[in-house]
Amino acid sequence: MEYLASLRDLRGALRRQAWVIAFVCALGIPFVLWFALTRPPAYEATAVIQIETPLVDSGREAASAADTQLDLIEQQVMARATVLGLAERFGLFPDLAANERLAQTRDAIEITKLVDPALAWRPETVPSGLSITVELGEARLAAEVANAVLNEIVSVAQNRREGRVARTLEFYESEEARLGEELAALEAEFARFQEANFDALPSSVPAQRDQLSRLVAQRIDLEQQIIAFETGSDRLREEEVTRRRTLLEQQRGLIADNIARLEAALAAAPETERRYNDFIRRRDQLQQALSAVTTRRTEAAMAQLLESRDETTRFEILEEAVAPDYASSSSRRKLAMAGGVGVLLAAFALALSLEAVNPQIRTAAQLERALGVRPVVVIPELDRRQARRHARRVRHREAGRLLGIWGRMRRGLRGWRRTRPA
Repeated sequence: MEYLASLRDLRGALRRQAWVIAFVCALGIPFVLWFALTRPPAYEATAVIQIETPLVDSGREAASAADTQLDLIEQQVMARATVLGLAERFGLFPDLAANERLAQTRDAIEITKLVDPALAWRPETVPSGLSITVELGEARLAAEVANAVLNEIVSVAQNRREGRVARTLEFYESEEARLGEELAALEAEFARFQEANFDALPSSVPAQRDQLSRLVAQRIDLEQQIIAFETGSDRLREEEVTRRRTLLEQQRGLIADNIARLEAALAAAPETERRYNDFIRRRDQLQQALSAVTTRRTEAAMAQLLESRDETTRFEILEEAVAPDYASSSSRRKLAMAGGVGVLLAAFALALSLEAVNPQIRTAAQLERALGVRPVVVIPELDRRQARRHARRVRHREAGRLLGIWGRMRRGLRGWRRTRPA
């Protein structure tokens, strides 16, 4: 907007677009006045619910009932069926379609949590209450709808609280029994697996390797004994040779069987260790889940005890809505003034937009800012009416001068005629 860089340029632009400003104001101001005069008044009615937390804190129960449960209650109260039921009951927006009626009724109802501002930044802050505000065109109707929403919230909260703790305790008890059975079955299977694969268990592998080393050494020693026996057997009787040969062969076979068994156990050790670790991991997971469920079951049992003693979170009606004496909407005068200012600003904006769309250099200062060149001569722009007045004055002056010349010529001609000889 380099063509409107000074206040003088701005005044010139507004003067040139005065017809646009006048046209927008001529159309907008009557509409604003009509809107302000025909807008119906709006009345607000407010009801308040107090949330009483238990004196004995049951862990997550207080925060859940006052915050998370409050969100669920609000969603249930503002559900389609409930809202349309309220609209049908009180005759709200009868001329609208179902979807539009639902939207208008929801817009008229506002539910707000009451939280201490000093503690609002803390995520675990428990709301101290609930505010229900209804804005409608009639004061009495707004109060009635607010009280209806209030009673609906209290009823929904009571219905949700009754039996909820018992169902929670029943669920955790069933989960605890199920996890206990799974853990017992897994431990029994684990015991059978350890018994069947005792030699290949991770705890037995070092001992098996030591035993294998000893058996290999024994086999080597036995082979040496056999070689020595075969060398000196000619000195013994045939029965003694047969007996000793049989005994050595039995020892060699026994050692070979033991070595094969240990080698097979060591070969199966990696797979056995994998399955062993899998059993351990599954057992630890079940034990952790069982411990968590047991803790939750204990909390649910405590919550049931508090429920039986009426020590849980409660929603109490602190203040019922009453019909307001004055409308909450802005006065018609303020609305008309604000609309007039808005129309005037829109007219100015449109005028400046037209100037920006069709920029022209009209002054020496604009030329210097646009091109960086200072003009030597500036021909001012003359007003058309002033130019016409100047042309009329010039024509009158020329006509007077010609008439004066004509008069002098006539007087000279008459004098010449009188002085001419007869």
